[in-house]
Amino acid sequence: MIPVCKGLRFWLGSLLLLGLAVGCHSRPQVLYLTSFDELPAERVQIVREAVQKFYGRPVHLLPTQHHTAATICRVRHRHRAAAVLEHLQLLLPDSTTGKILALTTKDVEIEDGTRRPHWGVMGLANHAGGNACVVSSFRLGGRTDRLRKVSLHEVGHLLSLPHCQSGTATCFMQDARGRAATVDRAREQLCRECRARLAW
Repeated sequence: MIPVCKGLRFWLGSLLLLGLAVGCHSRPQVLYLTSFDELPAERVQIVREAVQKFYGRPVHLLPTQHHTAATICRVRHRHRAAAVLEHLQLLLPDSTTGKILALTTKDVEIEDGTRRPHWGVMGLANHAGGNACVVSSFRLGGRTDRLRKVSLHEVGHLLSLPHCQSGTATCFMQDARGRAATVDRAREQLCRECRARLAW
């Protein structure tokens, strides 16, 4: 039998650890939005309103950014998405809970091994649950509905959502694989499985 004092210390210690664990996971995540100087302000506001409405959280605007030569791929003369994401992480006021979305009109690419060493993309997040993503309107044909859906998709990754596995064509977490038709089929909604996974 555990003595009363030791038993009490054990339970108090357990409660304290539980409280610390809950506290760590309950810290509010803060979303920031920035853009590069070639994007019209009204487009930025459209995306801001779409993200705020869907995820139910305020989106804080950061100052406009400027692309640098350091992010340009010398082969295709497109911006390397990974380098852009590294730059964005430096802008976060709080790197532990802050997450940032950046919008650009410039073409961005990923380096996907030898099979697809230069693959142009609509958007990229550093990883599911990460803290930075970029969305390019270059491949979106000037359509704001596509810009909104791709932005919601990339923010979904920041909130720990992987690509949709349910096969629901209208879920915006479907992997577009570079096809605008996939974006067009999607709606500004998540399927039931993705809603259940949403960490926010």
